[in-house]
Amino acid sequence: MTLTDALARPRPRDAGHASPMSLWRLLWLELRRNAMPWMFPLLAALFVFDAFRSAMGYGPFWDLRASALENKLLPDFVAFVAGVAAWMGSRDSRRRTRDLVDATARPRWTAQLTTWAATTLWVAAGFLCCVAVLYGVTASQATWGGPPWWPVAVCLAELALMSALGFAVGTFFPSRFTAPLAAVGAFLLSLEGFRNAVGRSSAYALLSPTTYVPDDDTGLFHHYLPDVSIAQLMFLIGLTMVALAILGLRRAADAGPQLRRAAAVIAVAGLAAAGTAIGLIGTARTQAYGTVIPALHDAANDRPIPYTPVCSQAAGVPVCVHPAYRNFLPDVTAALAPVLREIASLPGAPARVDQVVVNDLIPSNGAAITGVPPVFRLPMPATPDETSFGQNAVSFTSYLQATLVTVFVVGAHGFVTLGPVGGTPAQQAVVLALLQKARTATQTGSGPGNGSHTKADQVAAAARRFAALPATTRHAWLAAHLATLRAGDITLAQLP
Repeated sequence: MTLTDALARPRPRDAGHASPMSLWRLLWLELRRNAMPWMFPLLAALFVFDAFRSAMGYGPFWDLRASALENKLLPDFVAFVAGVAAWMGSRDSRRRTRDLVDATARPRWTAQLTTWAATTLWVAAGFLCCVAVLYGVTASQATWGGPPWWPVAVCLAELALMSALGFAVGTFFPSRFTAPLAAVGAFLLSLEGFRNAVGRSSAYALLSPTTYVPDDDTGLFHHYLPDVSIAQLMFLIGLTMVALAILGLRRAADAGPQLRRAAAVIAVAGLAAAGTAIGLIGTARTQAYGTVIPALHDAANDRPIPYTPVCSQAAGVPVCVHPAYRNFLPDVTAALAPVLREIASLPGAPARVDQVVVNDLIPSNGAAITGVPPVFRLPMPATPDETSFGQNAVSFTSYLQATLVTVFVVGAHGFVTLGPVGGTPAQQAVVLALLQKARTATQTGSGPGNGSHTKADQVAAAARRFAALPATTRHAWLAAHLATLRAGDITLAQLP
């Protein structure tokens, strides 16, 4: 056995502990020698052209903008994090300096943890810079609420896990090809591997941050439910502890009894945390406003968030929206005013328009006219500037007008191409005629001969005929026959 093959002698029991200052100096040295900062220009470019660009395509709402962290920014980071961590983990073997490092008095596991910590700190710094830019721009545009921090914590925990896994892979399999393979593997795992392994519809898929997306209008009408985020943190931190403990157990022969026991305790604690998270996530159930884990749920989060609506007038009808939609109230008012004028004073015409939460548990996918006096309850899943959802001013106006007319005439939402799903031909014709008068016919795809219904030409012809009537005649006919029309007892031939 040569000197370089011999194992380092364990530290004597009576030896003093390493100075904290020496650990800080080692961490500072690793921060300076780390390869992660060299990735920042590329990560910044990915952030600008992927996560930031996508987030700016959403409306200025905290829940939507924050979703870009887990859906866009996190997948962009994980590949680089795992690759760089694997590169740092295999550094000593690649440079053939492992024997020199192993011969030092300091336990090798301590040095490895310091290298991993430096890599993870650089990753966290880069990620938090991106979060600061995204949240800073959102803060200058949003009119309600504040930034959600649970998604930030979950993303940082997954990046720490990917760093630990990549570092462990680089340590166990030192090679020039380990880093790129670890990067590719981490990218695939973060996107599809986990979800396909457990099934996308399985409750256990919620353990993946890229799988769980909070419900619409989170932070507006109802609170953010942190139940799933807490379980995710337990799972990710537990796995990180196991990955780091394995490095210590691998060095058990020269680490000394204290470090061996510490590594074993950390491994057991990590497995316990991950196992507990798996057990908790199996009890998750979906409620009206989010996913609930009974053991972690705070009943105070079930109470709706109080707010004072912002209102305007459209054809003499109050139109009220959530304060977060304050900047879009003129668009909503301008879109609904022509339709409200067409149906004014008709039986069941809304006396007020109120915005409601998307996917609320009321009929017609959230859109309905209910109460006395009638109130049109309108969900707004997208705003005029949300290009990420294919929305623009024209489609936004068309959506609002078609929703109101369809709910008023047919009593159900679902307007597609020619007319409402399940509506009678006469109901479709009246809907199209009213939308024509509101100047939306070109946006609803109601042209004749489009093949979307077996009576497409007849419905389109009846709609043009009904729309051509004088406004007073059309209004008088609707006032007299609207109940019969809603009941489905009027045919196309009976339309004037």
